[in-house]
Order: sequence, then C-alpha cells, then structure tokens
Amino acid sequence: MKKITTLILLLPSIALFSQSNIKVYHEKKGDTLNLYADNKGIYPMSLVFSGSPEVENMRIPKPFKTTQVIPANSVRNKVGYFVVADKMKSWKVKNIPGYMMYIGDVTLINYDKDYHYDLPFKKGKSVNIYQGYNGTFSHQNENSLDFTMPEGTEVTAAREGLVTDLVSTSNIGCPTRSCIDKANYITILHPDGTFAQYYHLKQNGVKVNIGDQVKKGDVIGLSGNTGWSKGPHLHFVCYLPRVENDKYRETLKTLFRTGNGTKTEYLTEKKTYSREY
Repeated sequence: MKKITTLILLLPSIALFSQSNIKVYHEKKGDTLNLYADNKGIYPMSLVFSGSPEVENMRIPKPFKTTQVIPANSVRNKVGYFVVADKMKSWKVKNIPGYMMYIGDVTLINYDKDYHYDLPFKKGKSVNIYQGYNGTFSHQNENSLDFTMPEGTEVTAAREGLVTDLVSTSNIGCPTRSCIDKANYITILHPDGTFAQYYHLKQNGVKVNIGDQVKKGDVIGLSGNTGWSKGPHLHFVCYLPRVENDKYRETLKTLFRTGNGTKTEYLTEKKTYSREY
C-alpha cells in the first residue's frame, strides 16, 4: 500500500498543468509503471517537460524525452515507463516534472518552404502592402504582412487547412499596444504543420468555425480594424510553433502568386499587388 500511496500523491501534480484536451495519466502492470497521454483536440499538441522523472529503485529503460508531440484525436500515447529494479525493496516515483503545452509540433523542421500561397483577397482586386516583413510599426523581428483593406473586404484563405482557433466578438481597436489582445482573428493549420493567422477582422466578421476544413480561395472572414491597428487592414502571418524564443513561434516569409498567377514572389512593403486569377 505504501507504493500505491506514493503514486497517488505525486501524479496529480501533472494535472495542474493540464487542460481539457490533454490528459496525462499512469497505469501499473506487473513491475512496470506506464505514463500515457490522450489528446482529444483536433490539432497535435507538444508536451515540453521541465526535466526528467526522479525514481527510487526503478529503471528507466529508454531515455525520457523532455519534448513529446501528441497527435490529434489520439489516446494511450506512451510518454514514458519505469520498471521496478528490485522487487524485494520499496520503490517510488519521487518526482514527475511539470510540463508546458504548445499547440502544434514544436519539433517540426521539414515543411514546404516553396509553397505558393494565393493572395488573401478575391480575384479582380489590388491591395497595397502597408507594412512588410520586419516593419517598423509593429513587425519588428517578425515576418508578417499588413494588407490595406477597407472594412468589410472579403478575406480568402491563402492556403488550405484546418481552422483551429478564432475570435469574432471584439469591437475594440486602437493604434497602441494596449489593444493588442482585442483583435478578431482566424488560425489555420496547414497540411505541412505550419500555421497561418488572419488578424484585425471586423466584429462578427469570421465566416468559419473551429474544425472546418477550408480550401485555398474560400472566403473565411471580413477585414476590420480591431486590435492594435492604425486603420482597416488584414494582418497575415505564417509560422512554425517553437519553444526557443519568447513568442513561442518562428514566423516565416511566404511566396505569393501575383498578377495572373504565373509569377511567385515575396511581397514588399509599399507595393501594390493585383490578383487576376
């Protein structure tokens, strides 16, 4: 009973870092204690542990991975396991380290760097890039683009993917950082594991739902002026989830099809681009 009591006291510390989509739990079978993780979410989650478990009179047959990616809609993913070394002696798991969770695969290295994105507006329109990559207003050290758009302009998906997150209820916007968390937005997970976000949408201007699969060119929202914004525009950013920096992501430059669609290029600040395809 002493062994079981020890486990009951230690393992609930994991739950303090948990959320509804992720469940981390243990099961004992014979001399082996297994740690599992279930992910009920529609996107993969990365568990980043603060260290390795500490055990007494137990072996850890395989090195414990402090960063582990749990696939979407999956159960009984083995996080680690421990085996009693000497059955004649008492044993215990002294410490299971806490962990942080991140949406997406933080270990992703290989993705489609040459993918050709569509401009995020409808055919027949021309739009100016108000602020480009590493812009001086709000894009310092960030590969993001601001498309100048009158409020209510239809925003289209630049690439196909899964809608993982959105906000649509805000009616607040201002030209200072104090409004940074007031923007309406849509987040889409692409097939290669990258994400795109479409920001500053108008109140009730989101036209998709979480869990929707959207195709390139689908209307997903209406442009607006919510959040940290000097005027109506669409903020577009593509990124990889990461844990190495304070923003927990690595923003990416993306190639867009411009003109009639036969040319691809990186968009430049203060230039106007037309979509004829």
